[in-house]
Amino acid sequence: MRIVTYFGKGGVGKTTLSAATALACAARGHRTLLMSVNAGHNLGDVLGTTVGHAPTPVAPNLEAREVSALAEMRTQWPEIQDYVATILRGIGTGKSAYVQEVLLFPALEELTAMTEIWRASREGQYEVVVVDTPPTAGMMTLLSGPEGLRWILSSIETWYRRLALVATPVMQSLFPSRNPMDMLPEVSRRVGEMRAALTNPEVTSHRLVTRPERLAVTDGLRLVTYHHLYECPVESIFVNRVRRELPTQKAALDTLAQSSAGLPVVEVPDQAEEPIGLPALTALAEHVFKGRDPLERALPPPLMTLEAGAEGQHALKLRLPNLELERLDLVTRAGELVLEIGHFKRNIPLPAEVRNKEAVGADYSGDTLTITFA
Repeated sequence: MRIVTYFGKGGVGKTTLSAATALACAARGHRTLLMSVNAGHNLGDVLGTTVGHAPTPVAPNLEAREVSALAEMRTQWPEIQDYVATILRGIGTGKSAYVQEVLLFPALEELTAMTEIWRASREGQYEVVVVDTPPTAGMMTLLSGPEGLRWILSSIETWYRRLALVATPVMQSLFPSRNPMDMLPEVSRRVGEMRAALTNPEVTSHRLVTRPERLAVTDGLRLVTYHHLYECPVESIFVNRVRRELPTQKAALDTLAQSSAGLPVVEVPDQAEEPIGLPALTALAEHVFKGRDPLERALPPPLMTLEAGAEGQHALKLRLPNLELERLDLVTRAGELVLEIGHFKRNIPLPAEVRNKEAVGADYSGDTLTITFA
């Protein structure tokens, strides 16, 4: 099973390259699903056909779908809808439209995307899942969300269980016969398994899409850093709509070449016409991959390693390409390394060898952050 994600800021061509890759995989005989988890779906527009929440056949060996949190809520989570509606009716606001508004809580799109990717990868119907991801903010929620989401689900479950102990008669009168809280462990398990798949380079290939513009390249390189922060190593960089004769584009491409940290850079020339429909996308795939297997990749080195040094010291090394030191904040506490880069933070459990040691120094060289413990 392989998962391929195309990520980047909005408008760089993620949907087009996702569709071209999916067609190339299907042409090689792989049972392929092309999945859009971007709330502003335009997959159908690119393919030139209607695509909905349910998988839609679009070519031999290829189906496509646009994941809808609202549609998934209606079909998969009726118990939760009944649960919320029951409470709202108790305060006189149990209207159906209002219930749907309440259920579309923040990060539901990302949670739905996570569980639907999990479902597609686990059911065995497909050999390849190509994911057209949300723009920057949504993608980072998708990557960082599982850790925080599992904590939230655990907290909700604990709160509910404690309340049920002291208010059982009231709870039984308010809630439906089937307790929706019983679903939380299953949701948490699915999210955990999907997180494990996204961080496993033997399963998932993360590919950055950018454009040959200074700001787009800068933003893309930051996204590469953030992906590594969440243990999702980036496999390659695709630069879309390249016209090397333009000086500004050449300068941006030179910057990218110097800062790509050894990642393969694939240039996609600017098309005379936007590739829409299966014939144009197939031609684009042939041009991009030039007969190579679209699933071909080189496995990256480990993102985190621990090396023993002299006098009982250890060096914890984290691969974080293009790290902007002025945006970095780190601290060790309670057996964890807390890394904050810009607006994103991650708590990384420390290896047992350094859990009770003190961080005595840090250095950044090449693409590696080294923290010394003694």
